[in-house]
Amino acid sequence: MICQICGNENVPGVKFCSRCGSQLQAAQPEQQAPPAQPEYQAPYTPPPPQAAYPAQPDQAPYPAPPPPPGTPVPPPPPSFDEGNSSPGFMDKIKQLPLKKILIIAVPALVLIIAAIIVLPMILGGGSSVVKNSIVFMGDGDEIIVSGNNNPKFTISGEYESAQWSMDGKKAVLLADFNSSNGGTLWYVTTSKSVRISEDVMAYRLSDTGSGVVYLIDYDSKNDIATLMLYNTSNGNSTKITDEAMVSGRGDMTGICISPDGKTVTYISDYDSRDREFTGYMKVGNRAAEKIGKNMYAVAISDNAKHLYYVKTADTGGDSLHVKSGRNENRLISEMSWSVTIWLNKDYSQTAFNHDDRAFFSKAGADRERLYNQPVNRFLTPQGTPTTTNRAGSVNTVVLGVKSLTPSVVITSDGLVHINNKLESNRISQSSDYPYYSVISANGKKLLFRTNNGHLASIDPTKVGADRNEVGRNVYQFVASNDCNTIYFVNEDDDLYYVRGNATPSKVAEDVDGQLAMQWNSTRAFFIVDYGRRGGELFFSNSGRSKTKVAGADEVMGVLASSTSVFFVNYDDEILRSNGNERFTRFAEDIDDFWASEVYR
Repeated sequence: MICQICGNENVPGVKFCSRCGSQLQAAQPEQQAPPAQPEYQAPYTPPPPQAAYPAQPDQAPYPAPPPPPGTPVPPPPPSFDEGNSSPGFMDKIKQLPLKKILIIAVPALVLIIAAIIVLPMILGGGSSVVKNSIVFMGDGDEIIVSGNNNPKFTISGEYESAQWSMDGKKAVLLADFNSSNGGTLWYVTTSKSVRISEDVMAYRLSDTGSGVVYLIDYDSKNDIATLMLYNTSNGNSTKITDEAMVSGRGDMTGICISPDGKTVTYISDYDSRDREFTGYMKVGNRAAEKIGKNMYAVAISDNAKHLYYVKTADTGGDSLHVKSGRNENRLISEMSWSVTIWLNKDYSQTAFNHDDRAFFSKAGADRERLYNQPVNRFLTPQGTPTTTNRAGSVNTVVLGVKSLTPSVVITSDGLVHINNKLESNRISQSSDYPYYSVISANGKKLLFRTNNGHLASIDPTKVGADRNEVGRNVYQFVASNDCNTIYFVNEDDDLYYVRGNATPSKVAEDVDGQLAMQWNSTRAFFIVDYGRRGGELFFSNSGRSKTKVAGADEVMGVLASSTSVFFVNYDDEILRSNGNERFTRFAEDIDDFWASEVYR
């Protein structure tokens, strides 16, 4: 099944993309035109409901350019996007024994990694990077939780979806979900879980993890539901309204929550005769205020200092607006079928695409041109937290950075650096592989694969800087946060180590494509002599010769979070370490295994 978000080809029958973690949909006819819209234009939510599923990655709907004709395309290396530290296990499924293929086709175990690290970083004026991880493993009717390296605990139910706070310490999890009655919503920390509510149709966690908005008591006849706000500090739930307008089960159009969890927006007062509705916002303990007629929010900051909203017109053509204090401006006069907006962590800045160009606005000011091509993605340092929410035709991506500029962005022109003056510097060619990229913590070293498959580095902040070749015919690579520790596997399955700009040194041969390394570490884990029953797990520290992990035979896959390293063996056991070579059994008798890194 082809992922509609990142384009990855997945094994038939799986629920989530092995590369980006997005909910997979059944194949649709190629490039069908969107259905005609009725006269009433908003709020519109394309099926299936998005809020009840894992967050989608930070990516606008512009695919990466294809490689030149005749270029061999290996399976993708690890994605170095926000919240992702290791390659997806599903990339190896075609090489797995029949037992594993059949097992994964009907996945009952889901391993979700939110991998993040605390390091001082400077990109876009400073980024927030955290050091916690919460991992969910679903095995039938029980969900196993690994919080950092704490003892495991379990939650009753079958895993459906989850969202994480940007500090990685908190999460909400939906279990036992069905489209008729909803599911059970849980609040989870690194050491415990608390049941929030039954019969939850949709939910949204605030960026800080302080609050959760969720919908219960859905009335399909009148398309309304009860909107609740859960305070994770005291465990209390407060009713916001009994008449939150929703256009279907799981719809969260117009329902937003501020980062601190104290401000909530929603839609109500739907008049079916005049096809009108009203957007509302509730700040703290104050009474709800109107946003306006036929207006609904897509993002709201603490205390409603910055409000992003959509305004609909009787004649069609929804428009996107921003209000920041006394500044209020229209960003997009007529929205397209799907719009992605990027926000910095306090919501004071936004970037978006319109009319085949990228734009930027700060504190509600008039938009400025960011680049003359659409932006596909902002490339942030590894571990930079991200939250993504989609409602209607607007996809909102919050990056844990103080400022969106300076930044490296991925466009159809390749990799482009944009400075604080919104001046652009094109770094790579459009024929290169921009999605095979990682940027250092200080923003001054960029690693990417060239169109001939070589690994290159460059200082993106310097106009006209020369690219340096790191390795040739690179199949996969991992790097530390400063990009000075690099491991890569070439097309001959040889593993090499590079420190800084030194000459690569060979570490091992016959290495499987999976590499796992924590971003603040110099130790990489890898599998050697991979066959039908897996292979042997080794590690190398700072490029020294390979060392076997004791008892790690018949290893099917390995991955790392910010706090832990996991591997699964052929006997369906999962073992965990805190990043060193001493692994202990974490879970056993697992019926099947499936992994997905979640873009946060």
